Order: sequence, then structure tokens, then C-alpha cells
Amino acid sequence: MMKKLREQMKWIMIIIVVAFLLSTFLMYEGRSSRGPRRNADGTMADYEVAEVNGHVLMRSELERLLRGTLERMDSRSLASLDMPAVYQSILDQYILEAQTEREVSERGIQVSDAEAEQMMKAYADQYFPTREAFYQTLQMSGIKVEDYKKDVARQMATEELYRLEIGEVVASEDQAIRFYDVMKDLFYRTPEGFMVNFASFSNSEDAEALHSRLAEIAGPVSSRDWTLAVSDDRISSRDIANVTQEPVFLPASAFTGMFSPLASLDVGEVSPVFSLSSEDFGLGLKTEHRPETVRTYDEVSGDIRIMIREQELQQRMADFRRRMMEKADVEIYDPSLFPQPASADVKGTGPVSADAAR
Repeated sequence: MMKKLREQMKWIMIIIVVAFLLSTFLMYEGRSSRGPRRNADGTMADYEVAEVNGHVLMRSELERLLRGTLERMDSRSLASLDMPAVYQSILDQYILEAQTEREVSERGIQVSDAEAEQMMKAYADQYFPTREAFYQTLQMSGIKVEDYKKDVARQMATEELYRLEIGEVVASEDQAIRFYDVMKDLFYRTPEGFMVNFASFSNSEDAEALHSRLAEIAGPVSSRDWTLAVSDDRISSRDIANVTQEPVFLPASAFTGMFSPLASLDVGEVSPVFSLSSEDFGLGLKTEHRPETVRTYDEVSGDIRIMIREQELQQRMADFRRRMMEKADVEIYDPSLFPQPASADVKGTGPVSADAAR
């Protein structure tokens, strides 16, 4: 029910925002212009928001991209929508794609029709029961096969550019060992501790009832004994505030404060009932001692290399995006749409740089 309500709220928020856009910008009439303009009858004319590498971004296109962005956002994000920041994000993506396209062209990167066809068929074979099912899905979605193939070719060309710009990312043995040595205690060391079962009650009588039930067991009490005891009708009918069905690990250093009555217990020994607060009472059971362990480098080296590689890849991708954004030729014709510097005093609708608009 809550999931359905959240989905409904998301679409309600989208409808509200889009309705506003419809009333203002989705009924464009008249010729286009640079910067906001209205027609003689008061309707908003479509106009050029920005120009990137010679490609003009119209306000109508910006709103179309905005609708796609809104559909991907969750309702919590929509509730605190920062429109200038959203517009800036859309513009940044537009700039990145335009400059990437220019780089592909300037480097002469090309993907043949046959290569795109092969990639498309490989995708169909992997994700669809048959190729016919794949083509039927395209048709039902209103996507022409040739248009889809062009998109595949464009993506393949972009990935080749990434390969040339970013190169192969490999985590060396020395990097992995250094990471392990520095982070061993934080990530790969498990301190000495105990597996513990714990229960709390709203009154001491109910806590004493569980203690009495466990006291009926001859010898050390096991985790299985605990589970059977708390499931017993004599106990489960009582006011249990919290109970562990399965034991949880607590490091030896945790047996202070609330858990101090458990500190001196032997494994298999049930604690006496103790006060957690003026209205809560608890008891616990140590079921197993766990010595300190440290996972060896050989056990974790594979995961470490993957993590280092992912971090390096993300950094190189960020550097690549920054270079693309810096190399793009950008003019902003409506800076009022985007976040303004605190000291900005923007007048008119003439072209400004992308950096100035940010």
C-alpha cells in the first residue's frame, strides 16, 4: 500500500510540475529567438536557451529533457525540486554529449553498419528469448530498427572514445598490498567477541518468567534452547519488547553500560534479570566465543583490486567529463534559468559563457 502511495505521489508531483510547464512553455507559437520572447497575443514564443558547438538548444527541447528527468526522480527529490540546479544538470549533460560527439568526429572514430548490426543481434540474443521477440518489442515501442541501429553505432563510437581517452585500468599488486596494509584493521579484522541472545521486557515479572523457563534446562543453555524458550506459549504471550531469535555478534569491548551484566558470563550461562531503564528489563545469553580473526591478503586481494580499479575508473571518467566540458564552445542566451553566482548582475539576454552561467 505504501509503495503504491509513493508511486502515486511521485506522479502527482510530476503532473503538477509538467502542468506548470504546459501552461507556460509547451504551447510555443511564433518564430524562435535568442532569449525569452512573447508573441503579440501574449503567448510564449519558443526561443534559443543556449548554443553548444553550433547546436542550438531550444526552450521546448529543454522542457522535453526536463520531463524525462522528472520521470526518473523519486517523489522525495521532487518534493524539494531546485529547478535552476535541474536545468543546469540537463544543460551539462547536453554539453557533454555534444562535445563527445565532436570528439568522435574529429578522431575519425567510425562504427560500420555491420558492426552495429552484430552488436544489436548479440544484445537480442542475450536479453530476449528470440530475435523476433526483440524486434517485436522495438515495434511495439514505436522505435524503428534503423534508428535503434544508429543509436547502437553512436554508443559504440562513444565507448571507443572512452577507451582511447581513459585507457585500460589495472590495479597493481603493490597498490593492493598497500591498501590492505593501511585498511586491514578497519576492514578485515574482526575483534574478539561473543554470539549473544538478548531479550527485553516492559516489566520485571515477564523477564523473570523467561529466566525461570531457561533455568529448567540442565547444563549450558544453547541458542536452540533460547529459541524454543522464547517461542514457548508461556513466554510468547507475555509483553516482550524485543527479542533475538538468532544470536548476534558483540565484540568483547561492547560488554559495558547496558550490557555490563553479561560481561562475566560463561558461554551457555543466562544472566540474571537486570534493569535497562525505569520501565525496561532484560536478560541475555552468551552462546559462543569468537576469537579475534584477520582475513588474509590472499582472501581479499581480488576484492581489493576490483575496488581500486573502480575508484581509478571513476576518477578518470570524472577527468574526461571535465575536459569535455572545458573544450566545448558554449553560449547561454537565457542565464536566468540556471544557478547564478551570488555576486552576479546579469542583464539582458545576450550570450554568456557556460562558466558564467554556473
